[in-house]
Amino acid sequence: MSDKLKNTIRIERSHFNIGTITLLIAVVTMLGGCTKSTTSEKPPLTGGKTLRFVFLADSRGDSLGYTIDTTSLNPIIRKIDTLKPQPSFMVFGGDMCYRGYMKKKYTFQEFKDLFANLTKKGIPLYTAMGNHELYHEHASYGYFLVNQQQFQTTFSENPANGPSGYDHLAYSFTDPGTSSFFAVMDCYYVTQDTQKINMGGHIEPAQMTWLKTQVAQTSALHKFLFIHVPYYYVDNDSTEASEADTTLTTLWSFIDANKFDIYACGHSHLYARRTIDGSLAPSPQPTTPVPAWQNNVVQLLNGTCGAGSGGGYIDPTVRTEWNVHNDKKTYYFSVVDINGGTVTVKSYGGYTGAYSLIDTFTITK
Repeated sequence: MSDKLKNTIRIERSHFNIGTITLLIAVVTMLGGCTKSTTSEKPPLTGGKTLRFVFLADSRGDSLGYTIDTTSLNPIIRKIDTLKPQPSFMVFGGDMCYRGYMKKKYTFQEFKDLFANLTKKGIPLYTAMGNHELYHEHASYGYFLVNQQQFQTTFSENPANGPSGYDHLAYSFTDPGTSSFFAVMDCYYVTQDTQKINMGGHIEPAQMTWLKTQVAQTSALHKFLFIHVPYYYVDNDSTEASEADTTLTTLWSFIDANKFDIYACGHSHLYARRTIDGSLAPSPQPTTPVPAWQNNVVQLLNGTCGAGSGGGYIDPTVRTEWNVHNDKKTYYFSVVDINGGTVTVKSYGGYTGAYSLIDTFTITK
């Protein structure tokens, strides 16, 4: 609690009562750090505070003998540990491991343990589901429900305020101090084992309804969405042959209409960033077409902190328009700072400890 607030709220000992204590608890909660989004949460437009978080995705190895690319990921984790100021939290955008189950065990705890030094310092790790998390030894077997359940158990620190069945998979939290709302979504949710491989993802109606409800109940100035898959792809990588379906268009239509700041994703093994305005057509169009984009949501594709870098062919014009970086043996992470009405994103690329600033942009509201 600030000195100013202490001087403002003067309470005589003889006047302490249940109502006063309740008021104090509410004030302290409002001034606290990130909290789960609730139906009554109404943060102020700006609290005059600052917040930093880190986004990264795709650290998986590339064979049954190579679960996680720790050679590339561990130096990034050590770099995050040196950031000043320290980030308030980290978000990982999926595909942490080559398979969710391999070598006769689930691999989620192995990934989680890599971040233990940071989480012990009070920097939470929030995780989104990637397609590789749902595979057993062979991807052709499809997605396994038990993998999803193991993910939920391992990452039980993720909030459990999503739609029914989505505990720790789809969730939201807020930072009232910076008037910021954060949502993590699961584009691979399963209710049973399935051999239908849809690497481009799909948003079920229950999850879309939940997101609409969450956003309707917040007046946050800044809004961020984290998900594994891009809506717009910039390359033709045959190893991750994916494309958006109409549910992703519906999702983007919603975040555009509600003026989200950033749609942060991975899946494609490269870095790319672009402000999505009316010059880019919605694609694919659902049965009821959506109008042209108008609110300049940024797609931040930060798709490898260890997964095979490079991707497929990229048209030179696309490379320039999307600020693409995909050099071999180069891995990325983004540092996001929120200060009043301004969001500043600095993205770094490098390998085994040597990182340089590759891209920076700001969003002002």
